[in-house]
Amino acid sequence: MSEVQARGVRVQIDVDGLHFESSGSAEELVPQILQFISHTIPTYDLARKLVYVPDLASLADKVSVFAKMTNNNQLLLTKNSLPTDKAMLIVLFMAHLASKFARRPSDSLNTEEIAAAVSKAPKTIRNTIVNLQKAALIERTDRGNYRITQKGLMELENALNVAVAD
Repeated sequence: MSEVQARGVRVQIDVDGLHFESSGSAEELVPQILQFISHTIPTYDLARKLVYVPDLASLADKVSVFAKMTNNNQLLLTKNSLPTDKAMLIVLFMAHLASKFARRPSDSLNTEEIAAAVSKAPKTIRNTIVNLQKAALIERTDRGNYRITQKGLMELENALNVAVAD
């Protein structure tokens, strides 16, 4: 069995007498499933327009131009010309994503980790943290640790969509 076949996903959904069945990669299936649900449950389409669900795969693709993770799970910016707030959101997103894939025990970073990742002084990071918290783009998890919020993910996604369009 090839690696692609081993990663294949098979989905079967039955809703009110309607049937959906498909198989393939997760990337192929998610849009198909969403389309089926939108047609089957009309209120889902409305809810989808009102509820923000980050597209982590797409966001990861866009962020990969600006940041990478080393084999020992260190987060690094590959472009140092970014404004500090955007750089911090990217690094905190990378920590968020790494925790989803069990590459990090937590989705939060402390001030020193953020400073090292974005190549800025800790004082600059602390000053920027205040502004990002006021805008609700990041939140404090415990003493000196911060993580990106849903609003932060949305802001990062919007900023990267603008950067890609330019």
